[in-house]
Parts: sequence; C-alpha cells; structure tokens
Amino acid sequence: VVMVSGLHQLKMNCSRVFNLFCLYGNIEKVKFMKTIPGTALVEMGDEYAVERAVTHLNNVKLFGKRLNV
Repeated sequence: VVMVSGLHQLKMNCSRVFNLFCLYGNIEKVKFMKTIPGTALVEMGDEYAVERAVTHLNNVKLFGKRLNV
C-alpha cells in the first residue's frame, strides 16, 4: 500500500490516480482519505510495484502540486 499526499483535490479522482500508478504495476484498490483532503491510499499487486512507484513518482509536480509518495 502506498500513501500519496499532495493531490489536487478538484482535478484528481480515482481514475486519474489509477492511470498514474498503473504504469508501475497492478493496482488492486484506490481509496481517497476523507479525513485528510488531497491524500489517497493505493493498494498495488506486489512490493516491487510499490518500490517502482515511489522511485518514479515521489516529488513529481502534478497540476501545480508536488506529490509525496
């Protein structure tokens, strides 16, 4: 499971998060956290997919906001 914060609240939805992370491995689930706006949990198929996603997406600027993976 990867926790992603810094998502643009109006422009990011489950489909966009899925499309962003599916480049690095199989996605099982995407959940947005209601208590922390702009944060989502992404459940991936294996730990290698998580490592690839963290390596490639951490500190990437998306819609003017910097992702923290």
